[in-house]
Amino acid sequence: MKKYLVPNPFMWLHYKIIRTIPVHVDSLYTFIKYNSILRNTVDWKLVDEQFTIKLKNAQSLKDTMQCFVSVLESLHDVHSQIYLNNQYFGHYPAFDDSTLMKIKPINDTAILLTNKIKTALLLDKVAYVRVPSCQVYNNQEINAFAQSLYDSIHAFSSQKVTGFIIDLRLNGGGNIYPMLSGLSSILGDKLIAYETDIDDNIVRQWELKNGNFNIGGYQATQISIHSEIDFQKKPVVVLIGPVTKSSGSMAAIAFKGRQHTFFIGEPTADGYTTSNGYFQFAPNLLLNFATNFVADRNKIIYKSSVNPDMVINSGYNFENLLDDKKIQAAIQWLSEHNRR
Repeated sequence: MKKYLVPNPFMWLHYKIIRTIPVHVDSLYTFIKYNSILRNTVDWKLVDEQFTIKLKNAQSLKDTMQCFVSVLESLHDVHSQIYLNNQYFGHYPAFDDSTLMKIKPINDTAILLTNKIKTALLLDKVAYVRVPSCQVYNNQEINAFAQSLYDSIHAFSSQKVTGFIIDLRLNGGGNIYPMLSGLSSILGDKLIAYETDIDDNIVRQWELKNGNFNIGGYQATQISIHSEIDFQKKPVVVLIGPVTKSSGSMAAIAFKGRQHTFFIGEPTADGYTTSNGYFQFAPNLLLNFATNFVADRNKIIYKSSVNPDMVINSGYNFENLLDDKKIQAAIQWLSEHNRR
C-alpha cells in the first residue's frame, strides 16, 4: 500500500504566520543581531535558542512580532521600535506603582503639550524656555518649528536677561533637528555632539552652522537667523527629569560641556541616549533602531541617561512657574553665578 506524507498542520500555520511578514524572519533577526549598539551585552547563543523556541510556538502575527520584542527585551533596548502595518512593537520599561504614580501625570502633560513652545520672562531678568516633545516630520514642519523656537528666544534680545532656564522636563522626544537649530543662539555655532559606535569610536558629528543643524555633513534645517543675537555666553540652567527621553535627552547632551551651564532636576529616562536610524525593510515594515550612542562636545559618551548636577526630586508646577521648586533653584543658581 502506497503511503502519503501528510503535512503537519502546525507547521503549515507557522509557515503562514511567517509569510505575513513582508521579509524573511531571519533577515530581520540578523539585522537586529549584528547592528544593535547593545549587541555585546547579551549571550547570543542563548538569545538564538529562545527566539527559535518562541517562533515555533507562535500562533499569530502578534505572537511572531512578540518574538522580536523579546530580543529587544534581552538587549534591554527600550528605544528601538518595529512598525508593521501601522502597528508599533517595542520593549517598554516597567515601573512600580509609586514610580508610575509619580511620572504618569508628568508624561500625560508632556503628551498634551507636544509641539507647544513656552517662553516667559521671570522676575524681569531670567528667560524661561520650555522645549517640548517635537513631532514634526516633513521639511516644512521641521523648519517651521525650528524657526518658531529660534524666534521665541530671539524675542529676549530686547530684554536685559541675566540667564536662561531651558526646561526639557516635558520633552519626551521626537525630531531632534529643529530642537537644536532652534536653540542655536544659546548653544553656539560649533560642534555640539558626536555619535559613537559600539567600540566608542566617533562615527558622526553634530554641528550648528549659521543657526542650522548639520549631522554628518548634511544640513537638516533651513532657518533665517538674526546675526545681532548671541546668547552662547549667557549662563544657562537646564532642567531635566524622568520624562526627558530620546531627543529630549539628546538636547540635554548638546548642553553638556557648554560653559556656564548647570543641570537641575532628576536623571533622564534610562536607556534613551542612543542615536536611532530608520531602516525600511518593506513599504509596511520599518525599524526605528538604536545603532549608536551619543557623546557631548567633550566626547563624553552617555550610555544610559543624563544626570543633573543638583538633584531635586519633586516640586513640579508647570502652571505657576515661580512656585516650581526646580525653577526656584535655577533662579538661585543663576543669581549666584552672576555675582561671581
